[in-house]
Formats: sequence, C-alpha cells, structure tokens
Amino acid sequence: MTSFLLPCSCGVDILVTSSQAGGLATCSACGRQEPVPRLRDLGKLRVVTEVARARTAGGWTAWHGLLLAGSLLAATTGLLSVSFTPPEVELFDDVTIKSSVMKAPTDEVYSAWATRLVHASIDRPPTEIEAKSRGRSDYYHSLQNSLRTAAALGALAALVGVVGVLSKRKVDGR
Repeated sequence: MTSFLLPCSCGVDILVTSSQAGGLATCSACGRQEPVPRLRDLGKLRVVTEVARARTAGGWTAWHGLLLAGSLLAATTGLLSVSFTPPEVELFDDVTIKSSVMKAPTDEVYSAWATRLVHASIDRPPTEIEAKSRGRSDYYHSLQNSLRTAAALGALAALVGVVGVLSKRKVDGR
C-alpha cells in the first residue's frame, strides 16, 4: 500500500495511507488532528519510500527490543550476583571449644585427641550439621553462578542487539 507524507502545522510529517483519505490524521509530535486530502488529491503529497517509512515509524525494531531486554537482564542479574553473598554458617563456637578444652583434665584431652582425631580419616562421613551446611553452601554458590550466567547471556543478547541495530542503520543508509 502506498503511503504519503502529510505536513502538519508543527513541521512534522504525518504518515497517511489512501484508506485515510478525506478523514483526519493525528500528529504524533503535537497531537493536533490534520485533515487528510481526498483520494484524488493525495497524489499532491510526497510519496513515502521504504527508507522514509522506516524513519517516520520511529525505527524501533526487534533488534532494539533485544538490546533493551539483554541490557536489563545483564544489569539486574549482574547486580544481584555481585550483591548476593551466601550466609555464613557457624559450625562451632570457638569460645565454647577453647573453654571446654581448658576445663577438661589433660589426660581426657589427650585421650580424645589420640582416639578420635589422630585416627579419623579425611573420608569420615560429615556430621548432620556439616552436611546441612555443605548443602546450603552448594545451593547458594550454584544460585550465584546461575545469576552470573544469566548476566553473561543478557550481555551477549545486548551485544547481538547492538550489532543488529548498527547493521540495520547501515542498510538503511543512516
């Protein structure tokens, strides 16, 4: 369908088609309604080329949407991953342990050390508190890594959007 440029009194051209002939067209800049010439008089207006149509339509494309969405995703998830710190879980209380060791007789401390600590291997099963703490820590670290991955994907989408916008401008001659 052929489009025409109807000059508004504010200086902006309004994009109109033959289906609007004889009616009113609203200017996107000032909001004023301008009368559209009748069908026989539309030929007196300037005809819109494809490049001019893209320019008058505002130029918002899917590339712009990708750029915006990627930027928002990268910014939000990036900030969340930086500001997010897993909670520290205290597995033991230093003061209580030191106090207990200082109060215990030396032979009991030595006996506990000799039987439990010297013979304990690294492969011992974790205590219930240690297992819960490890699970919580793994969860928070995987959450933080997921946020970082989402930020990287958002940045990549924004970069693709920038390349798309720039290549479209180059094709349009802008």
